Amino acid sequence: MELVFFYVNQSSSKFIEKKGFNFSPNYNFYVEYTEGKYVLKQRECKTKLPKGFFDEKLCIMNITAIVGENGSGKTTLLNRLSNYNGSVKDQDHNKEYEDFFNERYEKDKIISIYLEESELICYHNIENLQNKTGIRSSYLYQDSVELMQIVRDSTGFENISKICLSNSMYALEDGVSTNQSISKISLNVNSLKTLKGIFYQKKCRKVSSCAGGYYAFQDILCHSKKVNEFQQILDILYLRYISNNDIESILANNIHNTLEIKFQTFRKCLDDKFNDFTSEANKDLSLRLHYDLLVNELLADFDFNLLKVDIFAVIYMNLLFEMITYLRFDKYIGRPSITNKKELVDYVANLIKELLEKKSGYANFFDEAFQEIKEYEQVLHNCEMFPCSLPISDSGYVSYKQVKYGSNEYEKFLSVVEKSVFDREYSYVLKYIDIGGLRLASGERALLNFFSWIHLVPYFNYISNDVQESLHDNILLLIDEIDLYCHPLWQQKLVYYLIEEVKAQFSEKKVQIIFTTHSPVVLSDIPHSNIIYLKRENEKCIIDEDNKHSETFGANIYKLFNDAFFLGGKGQIGEFSKKKIQEIIDKIKPETKNGGEIIYPDLKKEEVSILEQQISLIGEKILRDKLYEMLYKCKYSSLELREKKIKIYEEKIKRLQNGEDI
Repeated sequence: MELVFFYVNQSSSKFIEKKGFNFSPNYNFYVEYTEGKYVLKQRECKTKLPKGFFDEKLCIMNITAIVGENGSGKTTLLNRLSNYNGSVKDQDHNKEYEDFFNERYEKDKIISIYLEESELICYHNIENLQNKTGIRSSYLYQDSVELMQIVRDSTGFENISKICLSNSMYALEDGVSTNQSISKISLNVNSLKTLKGIFYQKKCRKVSSCAGGYYAFQDILCHSKKVNEFQQILDILYLRYISNNDIESILANNIHNTLEIKFQTFRKCLDDKFNDFTSEANKDLSLRLHYDLLVNELLADFDFNLLKVDIFAVIYMNLLFEMITYLRFDKYIGRPSITNKKELVDYVANLIKELLEKKSGYANFFDEAFQEIKEYEQVLHNCEMFPCSLPISDSGYVSYKQVKYGSNEYEKFLSVVEKSVFDREYSYVLKYIDIGGLRLASGERALLNFFSWIHLVPYFNYISNDVQESLHDNILLLIDEIDLYCHPLWQQKLVYYLIEEVKAQFSEKKVQIIFTTHSPVVLSDIPHSNIIYLKRENEKCIIDEDNKHSETFGANIYKLFNDAFFLGGKGQIGEFSKKKIQEIIDKIKPETKNGGEIIYPDLKKEEVSILEQQISLIGEKILRDKLYEMLYKCKYSSLELREKKIKIYEEKIKRLQNGEDI
């Protein structure tokens, strides 16, 4: 199922107004608007894209690039595409709200044409639309509940999952829309915060039969998790994926980092919530009773330096704190104090045994947590430990185990994290684990974001209880600023690897990709007929006629700079260098006297030296040589013509001798 045409009556800011966008090179629709009447028409296409051009197996149906200068409406258009859900005119309101609902309806008016199998279908919510194309129409309106249900149950636009990706802080709208399966999901640096909360609430706590402060502590833990810790887990899942599958990933041969594994202490989580948890100001907290019991009685003789040399002493201690909080221990109950890690582990094991014997509601939960910790400990047993030299009381101390890339432990660690996410109903370890070591360049980070997020989507039912099957049969993948942070060499590979990645991840789906870009390198992988050119005129979004632009596929990127990105006669050099060069020209350009005589400025020796240094920095050879020649004519302006020519040739010879290409 492919979106071939989309008509925006009015964006929220009215920047895009009464504009139709063709996303397929094989169809050319347009809307004529006159005095409140909308007429849908169709033109014949001159150039058509061969079937299966981007993917012979037709998993990827089409790819469209949206280009234009900053502020031309690219992101606004993507937002409109992502937010469209077939809204209809609201008829059920008081009369005094008529103007408000009329205004909202003007912004909600949409025409969308989809190719479903071999049939074109026009979905719209415009009352007075005249369809003169001959294709079938489905009009959505509030009074026809039966028709609305038919449309939503058919293979129409309701059978599409929209995935919106952006590495920008000013990204597409956040949020996840679900109705058992995903209708829309926006993945960006802002929306991950919401997804992080959903993930930890589902995977890291049991919500039934919680007792007092224990329930509160679970919420504290989930809220204390940072977005980057959630992203670390997504990174590991993606690294595991490309390690286990024969796919062509742009990152497969680039991320060979050794991992650094550590666990946060329960005390650190509490301090993050209550500043200094052990201060007098927090002494009345119910959690303080359990903390004091653990630290001042059970662990009164414990060697806390063990936490620096064994990261698993940290998480076993965390588990003990959670258990005594769940059991609401408020006093020492005659057990021996704990002095070392073995006694700590034994104490936890015995406490779990007692809970199992009593058939406590959380007994199995704590037992599974204990077994999960032991599994991680076994996997990381042979990995080197890096203790921190800071005192244990310092919240900044960090001790970690190093998992070397390519080792057996590396693969086992990726596997055990994957198991915690996908196979375990709950994961105790994921509440506290902190996976470092992936020190990536910004371009690597941006691409790993994209591909780890894409990898996440089919498994979204593991993150949210509201989703049973993550995706519909059809996917509209919207990517804003696809080239953001990427080096030109990676931009060259981006479209190819995106295609390979999407084909591997969504092999059973039908995918359409629409992205915005500022990169002529990326654009050279997209046929001219698959590009929408936008520009800003009179504070409105304008669609530039594609016949004004030359072919892009496989084209020279220098030509694309001028043509596709509306640089026009501005050239391809920066504004600062352009102004600097103009300053040089202004100082050395000649004057023409009335008699036709050409007079070059008479410059001082110091001026000539400075200008010579500035000219030497210019990278364009023809321009640089011309400015040198003009400068030498200034330098030797007082000489006779013959002597002047000799001096200029001597200067050129000197530059050749110095190894300069002239």
